[in-house]
Amino acid sequence: MEWLMTITVFENGSAPATEAEAPPSQLPLAEARRLHGRGEAVFVDLRMTWEMKRTGLIPGAFPCPHGLMDLWIDPDSPISGTAPANRKVFVFCCGDGLHAPQAAQSARHMGLQKVFFLEGGMDAWLSGGGCIAAFDQHQVH
Repeated sequence: MEWLMTITVFENGSAPATEAEAPPSQLPLAEARRLHGRGEAVFVDLRMTWEMKRTGLIPGAFPCPHGLMDLWIDPDSPISGTAPANRKVFVFCCGDGLHAPQAAQSARHMGLQKVFFLEGGMDAWLSGGGCIAAFDQHQVH
């Protein structure tokens, strides 16, 4: 198996050359709950459908298992017309917060600008008393 590695070159050792190369920001739970309560962000749940069924998901979240994310965002994809407008704030979440940073970075490389990932993922959301909605299999994108 061949492994690929991406190396980001920083000019003058200070900052990434472009914003798309900058690591996405981690969004603390309190701020995520505030954005959710005000409807100011699109939450993207990257977990597998069996995980969403088991725990539910953040109300209004866009259920998009990680393997389907590229099809949803990539403008050259045949289904990209379902992607929300780039003006919105996107918060990516996974089970424990370990996979969402990579997905958020990929989303940024595909052109989304306001991209964050939920600190601690759904584990943190659930343990912090965040509201939950039942999962509907027909919502998966």
